[in-house]
Amino acid sequence: MRGAVTLGVLAALAGVGLAASSGLLISRAALRPEVFLSLLLLVTTVRALGLGRAALRYAERLAGHAAALAQGARARLALFDQLSRFGRDLLSHERAGDLLAHAGTDLDARQFYALRVTLPLWAFGGVALLLLTLLALFDPLVAALGVGPLLLGAGAVLGARGRAGALAREAARLGRDHTTRLLDALAAGTDGARHHRPHLAGLAEQLRRVTEEQGRLAARLTLGRELAFAVAVAGVLWRGGALLEAGALPGPWLAGLVLATAAAFDALAPLAAVPAAHAAREEVREREAALRALAPAVSPPAQPISLPPQPLPLELRGVGVTRAGRAVLRDVTFTLRPGERVALRGPSGSGKTTLTRLLTRDLDPDTGQVTLGGADLRDLDPEALRARFSLHEQDAPLLDGTVEENLRLGGHHAPPERLRALLDDLGLSHLALETWVGEGGSRLSGGERARVSLARALLRPADVLVLDEPTAHLDPETERQVLSVIERERAGRALLIVTHRPAPLAWADRVLTLQAGHLREDSLHRRSA
Repeated sequence: MRGAVTLGVLAALAGVGLAASSGLLISRAALRPEVFLSLLLLVTTVRALGLGRAALRYAERLAGHAAALAQGARARLALFDQLSRFGRDLLSHERAGDLLAHAGTDLDARQFYALRVTLPLWAFGGVALLLLTLLALFDPLVAALGVGPLLLGAGAVLGARGRAGALAREAARLGRDHTTRLLDALAAGTDGARHHRPHLAGLAEQLRRVTEEQGRLAARLTLGRELAFAVAVAGVLWRGGALLEAGALPGPWLAGLVLATAAAFDALAPLAAVPAAHAAREEVREREAALRALAPAVSPPAQPISLPPQPLPLELRGVGVTRAGRAVLRDVTFTLRPGERVALRGPSGSGKTTLTRLLTRDLDPDTGQVTLGGADLRDLDPEALRARFSLHEQDAPLLDGTVEENLRLGGHHAPPERLRALLDDLGLSHLALETWVGEGGSRLSGGERARVSLARALLRPADVLVLDEPTAHLDPETERQVLSVIERERAGRALLIVTHRPAPLAWADRVLTLQAGHLREDSLHRRSA
């Protein structure tokens, strides 16, 4: 970013120099000098500064945005590392949803802060220094007592956080509250909307008042800036006229100084956005502090024990989990042996998701034990433990990228031919590896999104596959095809499949039913391995 700031300052200085040299050239040319070649140096200077200003501005844009995007990439990696502490438990935190909802805009505010604040301030500082130096060479009085205080004062007012920053924060807060309340009203239906209407009206009125105050403040600041500009130019003309009359200042130089002063005040325009950028940065810091303050539901042991690399049996022993005073799981006991296919079914809210979260230690039981190879999961390194699992969740989260990039999250080194063949086998031959999936997979249908997520889970080299509704919303023929692919790709690995559909239940070695927190094995569906 230092390179971009340097280029921005040089571009701003070139703008002031261009204005000054242009005024000097026009004035000298108007005097019709006897030797026209005496203007050659000024013509060359104007051309050089004109081309240089454009080139420097273009280079500053390239360097600045490249640095900002690189900083954004680093910030995103840091955010992912921070969120990885929570596993799938993050959304159980009370404030996590609000913090994650603003994660994208917060990252944008962080990565572009230097472009919106640092670079304009440095450019203005360089311009002010150049102008005041030029003026001081001809008349220190006008630099110290006239233009200097007006230019620097206008810059300080425009760039100050003060009232403008407070209003920007208030407008952003009211806008978020209004949007949240409006969504609640839409979800509540006709009767519920009547309850939300007074609150929506109150928020809208507050937002209107804040917006109007922002407009009035912007008008006052603009008027003050233009008044300062007019007074500064008038001061240069008045003092320069006196020096011109006294023979202490050539006429063409007066024109150059006036135009340089005007160009310097143009550098004030980008400072109008500084208070809002400061306000956004302060909110980002507050939310980052709140996110850092969140504690994961599980923590690694001080001295984790190690396990042999081969597949091991996974067991729940008398496990109980209570949430908000309700027993989600009650005395649950079962074993998932290496290579076994187990289907888990149960009504919504019966605790199936809670049970799968226990297996990967995204959650610890309130009573009982979860063990791997006889070792309590609380004695293992959570990162090493989760490396033994591959998950396909029902909501099938995808990252904003291509199909291939999402698949490589599961199989980092898989050749493109392997990825292509797996997609074809899952009935996704129409999807190219280069297909962009959109944010959260929004460019794909629900079935496509689910099968891409399933392919990613099957590619992951893990001992245990946990698949949540992998055949939901598929027709019977496609479902049989997907089950055959799962059987082939699991290659003897243990499989826990959460499902309501009869085909996976009939295909499993054992079927477990979870209801009202109790787990039982369905002997009618039991098969021999």
